[in-house]
Amino acid sequence: MIKNVKSLFFKEIGLKKENTIISSYNKALNWIKNNTIPEQGIVVSSKQRESYPEVTGYFIPTLYQWGEKELARELAIWLVKQQNEDGSFSAPDGTPYTFDTGQVICGFVAALDDLPEVGKPLRKACNWILTQVQLDGRLATPSTKMWGNIADDRIHPYVLPPLIEAGEKLKESKYIDAADRVLEYYKQKKGLVEFNTLSHFYAYIIDALCDVGEIDLAKTGMAQVAPLQRKDGSVPAYKDVSWVCSPGLAQFAVIWYKLGMRQYADKAMHYLEKVQNRSGGFYGSYGKGANYFRKEEISWAVKFFLDAYYWKIKTAFNQKVNIFSDTIDESDGRIQEILSFFGNLDGKKIIDIGCGKGRFLQILKSKFSNAQLYGLDISEKMLSFCPNEVETICGSMLDVRHPDGYFDYVYCVEALEHALRIENAIKEVVRILKPSGKIVIIDKNIAKLGQLKLEPWEQWFKPQDVIKLLSKYGVRTNYKLISYGKRSQPDGLFIAWEGVKKND
Repeated sequence: MIKNVKSLFFKEIGLKKENTIISSYNKALNWIKNNTIPEQGIVVSSKQRESYPEVTGYFIPTLYQWGEKELARELAIWLVKQQNEDGSFSAPDGTPYTFDTGQVICGFVAALDDLPEVGKPLRKACNWILTQVQLDGRLATPSTKMWGNIADDRIHPYVLPPLIEAGEKLKESKYIDAADRVLEYYKQKKGLVEFNTLSHFYAYIIDALCDVGEIDLAKTGMAQVAPLQRKDGSVPAYKDVSWVCSPGLAQFAVIWYKLGMRQYADKAMHYLEKVQNRSGGFYGSYGKGANYFRKEEISWAVKFFLDAYYWKIKTAFNQKVNIFSDTIDESDGRIQEILSFFGNLDGKKIIDIGCGKGRFLQILKSKFSNAQLYGLDISEKMLSFCPNEVETICGSMLDVRHPDGYFDYVYCVEALEHALRIENAIKEVVRILKPSGKIVIIDKNIAKLGQLKLEPWEQWFKPQDVIKLLSKYGVRTNYKLISYGKRSQPDGLFIAWEGVKKND
């Protein structure tokens, strides 16, 4: 097991105390590491110490998003060994469930680009799901015993987004067609978005509707939830109780972020940060009368808590897209640093990590018509402004889906500060840089902390700390203070780290 540890990075960069988001985030990640059985999967809970395929499956995309690639791979490989002969996956009671199989599909889809060997079991699982699609479009399941009286088959649309994505990646239209039929069935189902079940299961329904593009239906559902939110950010597990279901609340936060309702989501996360245990986990429920895993830390609560942080950052940039400039003057010290250090880029592959609207890429395009330009950003709305010639990638800088050494040049301007996991981010951007390739990171100097208003997760840096991390992953690095905007001289706010990756 990996022991819980305090983040050393904050001591290194001179902050006296981690902020709430970073602290809660790190504790949650540690909980997962401490509650994964080696060479198996993620446990059901702090008391039920058996690996749970369903949760292990839908944890895999979460782990990839946050840069835990090795663990994500290990879990995917374990899941391959758990597949039943017919392609299904079983719940802890040993019975195959459609919902559980769908969540393993979610994990396999996330791993497919990284682990092509999961393609065959992914296809097998999807084919089994098709056997559960009834003539009228209802998605059946061999058993509902484990659901008890707190869930019903309205949760089955949560299987559809990974099934659709599998169809797209495997080029199997039958998976997409089946998902469309199932969706139409459930859209016609009376009471689909009525909040009359446990919040955790209700959130599965609404989140699925978000992900398949049924935004109006999702908003109709959440219109019943929003008035129930209390001043402390909590939402009752059912409309007529006072206690709170922790995974349900975290899922509501994810949904609110997806719908752009940050105020509600932020309040929900504030409540969860306050009740989070020192271990990083969450009991299944809180409050008088609570009866959902009341004394057990459940793994899926941590999963949705981490997902909500990802969506918190993504939504912030999606909503602020209009305040960011579309262009940058070529005289700006930041673009000048990139141009002078990189030199001639024609015929080379270059990626802008955290490219925003692609304003740096616009200048590179105008100067080097034969360069192959790529831009990665967490915000699809930001990416929509990039030049057409740029290959855009919507995703996390902690999980760049390109092979080792793919790029000749990598640069990252004011993006590292938003990564939460600084070392993992640096490790990843160095990984995709070829030996002898050049890298530039431009970000803010912690000595100037307080000069600008920050997002609550934002981190600034000491020059030597970034040099140490780049050196750890094989980059010879120097740094300098640079000018920016209309300033002709550096004022100490921006640091540029420039380096060359070693050949060994």
